[in-house]
Amino acid sequence: MRTKKSWVPRSIHNSQLGVNGTPTVQWNILLQRQLTSGSVKSGSIRSDIMTHPPPLPPGYSSSSSLSWVASSVKSGSIRSNLITEPPLPVPLGNSSSSANGSSEDISIEYTIPHSNTRSNSKPQSRIAAANDPGTTTRIYDFRVDYANVTRLNYTKSMPVVNGQYPGPKLHVHEGDSLIVTVTNLIPHPVTIHWHGVRQLRTGWADGVPYITQCPIQQNQSYTHRFRVVNQTGTLWWHAHTSWQRASLHGAIIVYRRKHRMNDAPPWYPFPRAQRELTAILGEWWNADVEQVVTDALATGGAYRISDALTINGHPGYLYNFSSADACKVKATPGYTYLVHIVNSCMNFGLYFALANHSLVLVRTDSGYVQPFMVDVVIVQPGQSVDVLVTANHTSGKFYMAATPFSVAPYSTVPYPLTPATALFTYSGSSHVQTVNMPTFPAANDAAYVDYFESLVHCVNTSDQTLTVPQTIDRDLLFTVGYGLGSSDSCPPQPICDGFDGDRIMASVSNISFVQPNNTHRSLLELAYLYDHGLNVLNSSLDLTFPDRPLNPFNYTGDSSNLNPAPGSGTKLSVIDFNSSVQLVLQDTSILMFEMHPFHLHGYSFFVVGRGYGNYDPDSSPATFNVINPPFRNTYAVPAGGWVAIRFQADNPGVWLLHCHIEIHISWGMEMAFLVREGSGPNQTLSAPPTDLPICPSNSLVNSTS
Repeated sequence: MRTKKSWVPRSIHNSQLGVNGTPTVQWNILLQRQLTSGSVKSGSIRSDIMTHPPPLPPGYSSSSSLSWVASSVKSGSIRSNLITEPPLPVPLGNSSSSANGSSEDISIEYTIPHSNTRSNSKPQSRIAAANDPGTTTRIYDFRVDYANVTRLNYTKSMPVVNGQYPGPKLHVHEGDSLIVTVTNLIPHPVTIHWHGVRQLRTGWADGVPYITQCPIQQNQSYTHRFRVVNQTGTLWWHAHTSWQRASLHGAIIVYRRKHRMNDAPPWYPFPRAQRELTAILGEWWNADVEQVVTDALATGGAYRISDALTINGHPGYLYNFSSADACKVKATPGYTYLVHIVNSCMNFGLYFALANHSLVLVRTDSGYVQPFMVDVVIVQPGQSVDVLVTANHTSGKFYMAATPFSVAPYSTVPYPLTPATALFTYSGSSHVQTVNMPTFPAANDAAYVDYFESLVHCVNTSDQTLTVPQTIDRDLLFTVGYGLGSSDSCPPQPICDGFDGDRIMASVSNISFVQPNNTHRSLLELAYLYDHGLNVLNSSLDLTFPDRPLNPFNYTGDSSNLNPAPGSGTKLSVIDFNSSVQLVLQDTSILMFEMHPFHLHGYSFFVVGRGYGNYDPDSSPATFNVINPPFRNTYAVPAGGWVAIRFQADNPGVWLLHCHIEIHISWGMEMAFLVREGSGPNQTLSAPPTDLPICPSNSLVNSTS
């Protein structure tokens, strides 16, 4: 083996910056809201779990009272057979506008998509009757097509949904059924994943190419049918083929079940806000994103980093040619805003803050937390959080901003240095020249992340009951980290661009995932047919993923003498129905330590423990919180450390587990579980849909995400 050298992958950063903008049709609607009396009970915090409780925001006490009613809503010109209820609160800036839509004040206005493209030829949503009280069947049409989008004074054609970037935001209530027909009009295969939606018995709608479905080919459609159950908060949807999610993504806002909102207040375990905003954090490349990943995989080295960070698709006021169309909020003094934040970034965790305002965290992903106040929140790729912000100034201009959190040295893993911004400006402040900027921790401040995560504790409510598994049926430990492939695997180059001339790879338990492409069926379809008596078990359904690394080593110690080459395969870990599963994800020192935000499809999970160094099965469980741990669908493994999660395997299907850093997925950092069916009627997978796409012969997709 060759002598180890410091690893500094090749990177490219194009600093060209610029502008965009075309007008959109505006529908003005004033939502007048007032506060009345109610009650909000603060959550209890166990002293044996936390040495001291996090600070509660003003107004949070057992004697405080706050609730919300709508005093008047002016109806707009919307056909009653399509929408039967008043519109729900508006997004921040352009999250529901056309791809090049202008960014108007959003506290009292809706932006209705307006486009000359064929993707808007159908209504975005329809309402149908549902049998379950308080629920609705919501019907959507997603049409994936190219649109010309301008940012940083650079115009490119890229895939979008219904002519919008970011894509349509879905407003649903807990218990609602969704029917979403996705039509692909571009020449590349497409799938759409509903990130964080549990897909109970509806794994066919999970949207992972070759895992739960074959991808949708050009001019073909597929209808996703699923319910949102026992979840409220902020989820999101995104493409799951190659790097398409850079532009194919949007928010899903889940409200309480409607009949429960007629109950006596409070509706939520936190005060109801007068306004709601949505901030989708993302990245923009001037280059074709598909070419970015193609080049990286061809050369075996690093990828070209993005040209800008974005908030709702716009870089903001600190980038050249971008301030005219940046997102802005006209703030009303004394109002409280509920901000739904999604990190749709391809490759970076982010800090998010609003200058000179505190943020009260009230939900993570789709679960309530005991509220706590901070100045800066951490949002890893794939995660979402809900925060309350009180407009406690009378005038002034303040930036909402997002900037990267990255443990690795900048010379090794570069990132955009300029934060994305949106403007939070108070009424009557047009004359104010100074704009206040948030203060962020250092980009690699892991100690702040540790502090932030220590404050997050789940809480049970009348709409969401959470039960932490106390005993374990399956005890798993998977390593996650980098590896190296052969130096001669990057033709026509004589060697690759990765470390020491080798190809950069990534793996789970030293197995770099290979996406199946030698079958006409997805893995879920193969597993379903096999479980129902058909002999389809073959090389595409390898059920031998190990419970623990086959060759254990000192995972966080000196790895210079280890063979860094991982194996490759498409192996599934089999879990019996309703098993209590504990999974420890352990970072390794091969090449370098890194933070890895892992997402588990089909489940949310409890984060019962995290730490640094090697996980010790004898001593580490003593540090676990099995009373009120964080409840997430995506959580980051600390760099040089481990995280322990638990979940009840009550949802049969084939479920992907992967790092949500896109380049890591492209390098192979993913695996899949096969959760067996139970014997009861609600313990089996629904039958395959009749319109389930068929895999073309020898079809290939670059990566999943």
